Amino acid sequence: MKGLILVAVLLTGCVSYSHHELPPVQVWPPTADAPVQKPTVYVRTTVMSQVNGGPAKPAMGAAATVAQGVVVDGFRESGRFAQVSTDKGESDIYAEATLYNDEQFSMASAIITGATFFVIPTTAKNTYTLETVFKDDAGKELGRIRKSESVRTWMQLLLIVAVPFRQDIQEVVQALTRSTLEEGVQRGLL
Repeated sequence: MKGLILVAVLLTGCVSYSHHELPPVQVWPPTADAPVQKPTVYVRTTVMSQVNGGPAKPAMGAAATVAQGVVVDGFRESGRFAQVSTDKGESDIYAEATLYNDEQFSMASAIITGATFFVIPTTAKNTYTLETVFKDDAGKELGRIRKSESVRTWMQLLLIVAVPFRQDIQEVVQALTRSTLEEGVQRGLL
């Protein structure tokens, strides 16, 4: 019996795929109207998590740290800034980015899937929303940009073969950040 449980756990897999609701970024890094004198930017990223529409709570741990790093890396890779800092200090632009992860799933379905050792599949939908508020050096709001993308995850016993093909959440956060910066350039915020 223990061997059967071990085999079931080892063969359990999941596959995640993006809904591709976010239009692809046309040009990366954004080169339109690049300023001669690049501004400095302070980026503060907060990651919030909520389940089934419940209250949003600050996310902790490795996943939150990785998501924060991906947002900051997006600002660096954009080439629009002389310096990107996560240490509060004097900057030309202050960007407050909040990444929300709203996970939707059926608790009854999850219990059934667990009780059947993943023979009966279950699914969950995560909607990632990046809301970024841009402010000038005086604290005046320049603009807000909100971008969203959904990822569907299926979990079942025999999906172990699909694990290499699942959607990487870092890619979703990167796409949200790039889309935000692209719109910021188009709107003249950066």
